[in-house]
Amino acid sequence: MKMLEIDPKISSESLDGMIKGCERTRILFTALDFDLFDLLDVSMTAEEISSRIETNAHMTGKFLNTLVAMKLLIKRDGRYANTELASTFLKKSSPFYQGHLLRLSGKTRDWSKLNTILKADVSEEDNSRGNDRNFEDVFDPGFILAMAEGSMRGGLHRTVNEVSNLPEFKKARKLLDLGGGHGLYAIAFAQMNPDLDAVVFDLPHVTEVTKEFIDRYDMNERVGVFGGNFYEDEIKNEYEYDIIFASDALYCKPDVLAGVLNKIYVALDNGGSVMLKHWILDNDRTAPATSVHFDLMLSLHGDRHHIYTENEYIELLQGAGFLNIRTLDISSQTSPSVIIMGNKEA
Repeated sequence: MKMLEIDPKISSESLDGMIKGCERTRILFTALDFDLFDLLDVSMTAEEISSRIETNAHMTGKFLNTLVAMKLLIKRDGRYANTELASTFLKKSSPFYQGHLLRLSGKTRDWSKLNTILKADVSEEDNSRGNDRNFEDVFDPGFILAMAEGSMRGGLHRTVNEVSNLPEFKKARKLLDLGGGHGLYAIAFAQMNPDLDAVVFDLPHVTEVTKEFIDRYDMNERVGVFGGNFYEDEIKNEYEYDIIFASDALYCKPDVLAGVLNKIYVALDNGGSVMLKHWILDNDRTAPATSVHFDLMLSLHGDRHHIYTENEYIELLQGAGFLNIRTLDISSQTSPSVIIMGNKEA
């Protein structure tokens, strides 16, 4: 059979998409560097844009046309303007701005180490892969802002709407947001339940950022902060909580998570509830794709992380003494999240 008489039975388009993704990331970041989407609240020609951002007019036209092809800009009669996608997520003035999160997600430096890490002895490489890094180095203000932007993609809204319908939430008076970072979940919960006061527990330097969000939403009388490291410190304060909530904060190893769940159990009032909102994997650990990718990414930073299956969470909650364990599905196409909750015996 001659070579030209046959062709492949499947398309290589998906492979091309993987490679072209790197190019599109660089183009997007360049547009963000120039604050282009903030500039294009009103339509402009390539020459006007070039003059404003001080770039070569010819190259700027090609650059803008590429952004049109990426569906971030529209072009009408030679004038460029934001698409709804860009106006919603790429303008700094938008409440849904995603710039910090996109930059965090688009970092490729750690991925360049994948080949070396695959060949390494995990026990020998832990320190060089970040296990000795201080929390301050990881959870800096930029990271907390990125996490806040991630929550505003819809995950916060789906979570709060689902939780607000639960009888446990309607009767709750005290909620702890464990590892709450920006505090947006605590703020939203307090807004949904006027009888609820909330406390955000996180590292002391992180709570300085939390206070800025609390001020922004004028919730100082309803939402407080509690500084500490929940891996090392007790989380029980002078009162017991009706709900302890954690969002994407407990991807630690099972033995460590078991210890944290025991602390949560002690800190809850009798009949109180724990609610864990996290990405999960299926039992084969090969889906959903977002969680599988996240699992590998975390492993680039050391072997102290673990992405759980639903059954693994349930078993650990049962081991800590929680009853009536159930799961609430709040997943979307890009966020495979569930809330797994249980109650302390009344």
